Amino acid sequence: MIRLLTLLALPFFAVLSAAPVARPNIVLIITDDQGYGDSTGFWKTDLETPHLDAIGREGARFTRFRVNLLCAPTRASVMTGLDSLASGMWRGPSEGPRSEERTQAKAKKRAAKSAPRPAGDANADDDPESRIERRLAADLRLLPQFLKAAGYATGAFGKWHLGYEPANSPAARGFDSFTGFIGGAHPYWLRPNSRVVTNGAPVPTGAHTTDLFADRAIGFIRAHRERPFFCYLAFNAVHGPLRNAERDADSARPEWLAYYERKGVPQPRRDYNAVMTHADARIGDVLRTLAELGLAENTLVICHSDNGGILHSYPSNNGPLRGGKGQTYEGGIRVPAVMRWPAVIAAGTVSDANAAHYDVFATALDAAGLPVPARNGRFPVQGVSLIPHVRSGAREPLADRHQFWDLYGQCGALHGKWKLVGQIDNHHGRFDLAAQQAERTIFQLYDLDADLGETRDLAAVEPAVYDDLKRRHLEWLRQFAR
Repeated sequence: MIRLLTLLALPFFAVLSAAPVARPNIVLIITDDQGYGDSTGFWKTDLETPHLDAIGREGARFTRFRVNLLCAPTRASVMTGLDSLASGMWRGPSEGPRSEERTQAKAKKRAAKSAPRPAGDANADDDPESRIERRLAADLRLLPQFLKAAGYATGAFGKWHLGYEPANSPAARGFDSFTGFIGGAHPYWLRPNSRVVTNGAPVPTGAHTTDLFADRAIGFIRAHRERPFFCYLAFNAVHGPLRNAERDADSARPEWLAYYERKGVPQPRRDYNAVMTHADARIGDVLRTLAELGLAENTLVICHSDNGGILHSYPSNNGPLRGGKGQTYEGGIRVPAVMRWPAVIAAGTVSDANAAHYDVFATALDAAGLPVPARNGRFPVQGVSLIPHVRSGAREPLADRHQFWDLYGQCGALHGKWKLVGQIDNHHGRFDLAAQQAERTIFQLYDLDADLGETRDLAAVEPAVYDDLKRRHLEWLRQFAR
């Protein structure tokens, strides 16, 4: 009786606040090759992204969010909480049986040659990467596997690019349903030779991938409105094939091409903009669906690109940043990123913290009320939850940490405002050779607070900073020596 009277005496809102909060839905949207300057929320540009901008206005916008410089390594980091080398996806995934057949064919070709190959010389191999597998280790658990075990419905729609073999298929890695393609790229218009499938079965031709993936994601949300869900929407926009100097064809829908033609945007930028704004419009449809179903308040929406824009073949825009996809300059790794969760994140939050792709893993688990594991497989989880940071209005700092990159010998390291950039030969996954050459190579050092465009090399001016970052990067590489 005393307990009952005490509860009755409490204000009504206090009783409500003591009730358990339903686990949030999680919608993760990844765009493909969208540059930092390809969003009106991040740069003055002719490419309009009103719905991405709205997510940032209604939640948080990250001005220093970094990923890997290539798509598959970024996706592996998002799903595992690890950097690309620890996840095993140091570049695109090995192609399973096709890779083995190619390796055997090349071995026969080598055997037919009279001159022997130098022993232990990785660069002497026709295709050394075919011998060094790039796969998610069997002992890794992916984000959907954690969430599914906690009762979430899980669906993936779009680009996978995390493995061709059955053990690393979307179904084997925690997704209840999947509509998309397994490889790294796909034409936008579905033809009879399309590789897009739904749970392994071909889908009808004629659709545009942006619409197909968005429609299936919206259908998944509607079907699971009564329980927590994890919806992973991985557009292939704005990855090629697109119109360029060698390709006289558009990938965008006619109405979006006409929209940008009326605005005076010339080709090939017109096709590029039209493809990306189409994807943004479908993000808007996802947001409207959440609102219509009464789910918006308790749904965490995260959206970011998988790497910077391509500058050599497509008219991407990386804003004030140097470089692009495939490089460790900021244009290759700093991307537009926004997050919305109305129940938790105050509108208009702007973060300039050094957030990263592997933080998405920890953030989603934390939002779901699940503990972030200390390790995933053999390596410590590098990701940290961004929830306390954004809940505080970006006032609570992230933990002090160092970040490292490597792709084909493109090297990078970051700590605070200091950024180390270097280039060595393509080591083909031989990280022992990479560390040896990196040790002999002079890198560049930049102060990103004073020099966002990475134009003034301070390696000779700040030797202590340079030596510390270089030493740490070498130690990181050596962890993965074979």
